[in-house]
This record gives sequence, structure tokens and C-alpha cells, in this order.
Amino acid sequence: MTRIKLVGIAAFALIMLITTPLQAQEEAAAESADQDASVRSVQNKEPDIEGLEKKSREAYEAGNYVRYYGANIQMMNQRPYEPIYMKRVIEACALLERRRTAYHYMLRMQQQGLSYDFSEVPDAANIKTTELFEYLNDLMLEAGEPAGVAETVILVDDKHGAPSALTWDQSRERFLVGTLADGAILSLEPDGSQKVLMKASVENGLWAIRGIHADVDSNRLWVTTSAIEGFSEYTPADRGRSSLLEFDLATLEQINRFNVPVDGNLHDLGAIAVTDTGDVYAVDYTTSMVYRKRPDGQALEPFVGSEEMDSLSGIAVSPDNRRLYVADRYKGILVIDPVDQTSAMLTGPETLNLGRIDSVSFGQKKLFILQNDMQPERLMQLDLDDMGSGVSTALPMASAMESFDRPGLGIYKGGYVYYFANLGKDGEEPFAFVRTALVTGSDRPEFELDRNPEPESGD
Repeated sequence: MTRIKLVGIAAFALIMLITTPLQAQEEAAAESADQDASVRSVQNKEPDIEGLEKKSREAYEAGNYVRYYGANIQMMNQRPYEPIYMKRVIEACALLERRRTAYHYMLRMQQQGLSYDFSEVPDAANIKTTELFEYLNDLMLEAGEPAGVAETVILVDDKHGAPSALTWDQSRERFLVGTLADGAILSLEPDGSQKVLMKASVENGLWAIRGIHADVDSNRLWVTTSAIEGFSEYTPADRGRSSLLEFDLATLEQINRFNVPVDGNLHDLGAIAVTDTGDVYAVDYTTSMVYRKRPDGQALEPFVGSEEMDSLSGIAVSPDNRRLYVADRYKGILVIDPVDQTSAMLTGPETLNLGRIDSVSFGQKKLFILQNDMQPERLMQLDLDDMGSGVSTALPMASAMESFDRPGLGIYKGGYVYYFANLGKDGEEPFAFVRTALVTGSDRPEFELDRNPEPESGD
């Protein structure tokens, strides 16, 4: 059974006695920073992350920990799921001897299932002397322990470069894998064999494969490709070029090519979603734009973009074509109604962290997300509400597995999520293609991340 350990009610009551609400804490911090105009202006404007990182670094080096705290609070407000900013805020509170606020944020990290060992952080010395610190820190360490199952399906040779795209070809019961370095498309056959179906060449116009989708109903294979560094035949002259290619799924004959419209920007089309009506959507990793190719369209067109989105990563579509789910590594998941052309962020419990999402897939009225480059790396199952716009329950499927080293490229199929466990590997070992079963019935965690983690009263 998968387990997630959350703070019990008794322990939570203890914490509530020595912590203050977040809003009150931030107001107090703002009052103590009266001399720092940049902290006072948090609510008035949203400075860029690069500028705030610079301010954070300079403040820390100067020993101005109020300013350091303020800069990281601002970054956390912009990127609320980012563990790095939470960690820095806790360290800043420790340096300022604000234990209550530090414990509040430790609790927040713990409830979100994040793991970190503050006992090894020299800057946290001022908050390490209490039993509460030890309790919270131990819980955070437990979150980093392996949980769940990641069953190896096949080991994929790395001679064609790292896998960068994945799809299921139902018509031939095989997975298709795109690669970065060679711009190759591989098949993982039912008998366990691996075949190279095509590689980038002058003739087919492929660069690095960034997204792939097999649409059995229309007998089409959709591929996004980009001229990026890491592609073995990359040339600076092609930098920033990106296209959506249409192939016959049976013959792999190229049918059409749709280039991103020239607009003076660099582009990198990636993850793909295809609706039952034949609309093809692709995310641009560089511009944070979602492009659409209509069924009868002869060109890609910008569909939706938002200044609020920083780093698009994955996309999925519901079977009724009423919901597109677009993941951002820092902001969460944008839910788009392609018919009404409205959008809003996916809502969920406060205990749900939606940061560092590599990929998102849809199945059984659920979203499945892979989160990497964080502690712990994990696969999560998000049970959706009836509207498909919010998360009713979040469940861990696999977390901190020994095989995990940047898990990514997840897709749902037949009660399992299939994905690569070790895309970040550095060595000659193969890429581990694994699967994890849907969490149902008795397999559901003893403690779930629900909408109401706190008792009704803080008394």
C-alpha cells in the first residue's frame, strides 16, 4: 500500500498554537521591511524572476536578510509551487530568528509531500533547537523515502540519444519513441524488440523530435520537431525553427509540414494533443504559446498564450474535447475550454504541489502528472471533479523510486501510466521504460491529500 504521512490532528493543533496565519506573517514581514521599497511593492507590481534572483543573491551576500526574505516571498508569489523559494524563505526566517514563520513554511512543504533535510543547513541553526523542528524535519525526510511501484517494461538503448517524446500506436500495439540527438523515431514492439523507423535527414526535414502522437482514427502520426542544441546535426542557421509534421501512420510517408509562423521569436514546438474532432494542439516550450492546427486548416495558428505562464511542459485533452490541460513547470496546470476559448488554472487542495511537471496525461477522468527535478520526484494521480476543472483528491502512485532520475514522458494506457524513469541518467546504462498501475480501491493511500487538511478550529 502506498502511504503518505501527514501531520495528525494533535500535532497540527500544537503547530497552530505556535504559528500564525500566512497572511498575518507576510504583513508582519512587510512592516519590518518598511525601509525596503521593493518589499513593500510586492502587491503593486510583479518584477521579473531574473531581477528578483539578483536581488535575492545580493541581499544574502550583504547580510540583509529582510530583503532576502522579501525577494524570495515575491518569487514564491509568482511561482507558488517552487520548492527552492520555500526553502530560502525558511532559511531567511531562521536567520531573522522568526521561528513561527519558519515552521509555518516547513509545515507547508511537508503537507505538499516535499522532502528536505533542514538539519544539514547551516543557515537554519536558529530554528533547530525545538522538538517541533525535529518533528517536522523528520516528516519531511520520510517524504523522501521510496513509495509505490515502477515496474520495468523494457530497457531502451541510448545510442540514438535521450527519449524526448512518447505515444501509443493502438493499431500495431506498440509504443513509438522520439529521440533528441538523432531525431529518430523508434518502435517498442510487443515482443520486446526495438526498431528504428526513421531518423532526421535532409530529405524528411526532421530535427530533434520534441512531440509525437499516433492518431489511429485518422491514420496519422503527428510529430513536432525543432532545431535546438543537443540535436546532432544542429546548425546555428536553423536556430529557433520548429514545425509540426503530418505522416501516414501505416506507411510513415510524410503528408504535410506546418511551420511555426515567422514572428521574430525562437520556437520549440513540443508536446502534442489531438482531439476526436481532429484539432491538433502543440505547446511551444520557448514562447509559452499553444498552437492549433484545425482539421481543415493549412497552417498553424496561435491558439492561447498567457503572460502568467512561464514554462509550458505538457498537454492533454479530455475525450469530450471540452478540456485541454496545459502544464507549466512553475505555475501549475491551465485548463482551457477549446470551444468557449476560456481558461483558468486547475484548482485543488492547498496540500497539492503542482510544480516541476514534466508531462500530463488524461484517463479515467483523471490526470496523471510526472514531477521531476524536485525532492521527491514522483508520479501523481489527480482525481478530477465533475467539471474537470478542479482536483478532488491527489494520490501518489510512485515516489522517490530507486530508478528515478528525472522521470518523464508519461502516458496513460489500459490502467497503467507508462513513462521513462531515468531521463537524467549520466552514463552508459539504458533508459528504463517503466509502468505504474492506477491507484484504486484498497491501493488508495491511508492518508490522502484532500481539500480540508486542517481542523475546523486552530484551537
